[in-house]
Amino acid sequence: MSTEVTLPALGESVTEGTVSRWLKAVGDRVEADEPLLEVSTDKVDTEIPSPAAGVLLEIRVNEDEVAEVGAVLGVVGEESEAGQSAPQAAAPAPEAAAPAPESIAQAPAQEAPSTETPGAVEPDTQPVAAPAAPAASGGQGTEVTLPALGESVTEGTVARWLKAVGDTVEADEPLLEVSTDKVDTEIPSPTSGVLLEIRVNEDEVAQVGAVLGVVGQPGAQAAEAPQAAAPAPAPAASGPAQGVEVTLPALGESVTEGTISRWLKAVGDQVAADEPLVEVSTDKVDTEIPAPVAGTLLEIRVNEDDTA
Repeated sequence: MSTEVTLPALGESVTEGTVSRWLKAVGDRVEADEPLLEVSTDKVDTEIPSPAAGVLLEIRVNEDEVAEVGAVLGVVGEESEAGQSAPQAAAPAPEAAAPAPESIAQAPAQEAPSTETPGAVEPDTQPVAAPAAPAASGGQGTEVTLPALGESVTEGTVARWLKAVGDTVEADEPLLEVSTDKVDTEIPSPTSGVLLEIRVNEDEVAQVGAVLGVVGQPGAQAAEAPQAAAPAPAPAASGPAQGVEVTLPALGESVTEGTISRWLKAVGDQVAADEPLVEVSTDKVDTEIPAPVAGTLLEIRVNEDDTA
């Protein structure tokens, strides 16, 4: 059975990429997760791995051609399937590949707990404030929010504003620089207009989904700063003293498992929300998994050097 090679999402504002170079030719054998082609965007250059082992049956996007996020770049399958990999359906619409910041900010609260988990943390009983990111009303400008910058990144520090209030900015033009413990990146303007308001100043910290500023038309009034959100109760434990499970997040398109390198806390230790709890290593990346809530580490289910 043939497998399509698609262009994955490469960033919040990245909607397309250019094929720089195919590392395999049609008919060449390729292993699962072996780099298959190089793609360049205005934000990042990266290699796209093969989703399966087999033979490169077809190249649908040639070098120097542009593809939308979600588009089929090529097809990998068995040698006997050569000539049978005609396109079955149109590439998915780009809107479906890039979720709005509001839905991204809410995703962690909607995930079902995984049955295979590194550990569990007993939450504190104090409420955790939910980040507020309401949309600006019509004619009052468009809010610039902090996008998701990685599976375990929950906040970022505004390193530098590249525009001042009153400056004109184009859609997708870099507006500010944000720094996290994982990545430094530029946040582009979501629309053309004038920077009406800066809500998070340089060296201040913002949560993912928070409103950093407002861009609108000259003469428009910035929307009033949102009222503080009512405190949301901390996630309820599934039973007495069962706590909140710490799961292994997705760490890349082709990464299916990780090895526990080191627990940074022992059972019984206190941990703060978003404090690094465990180090995980994969064949693609080494990363720290933070505690989902503040509390006590009740249990370690995957020991050091074990794979999850």
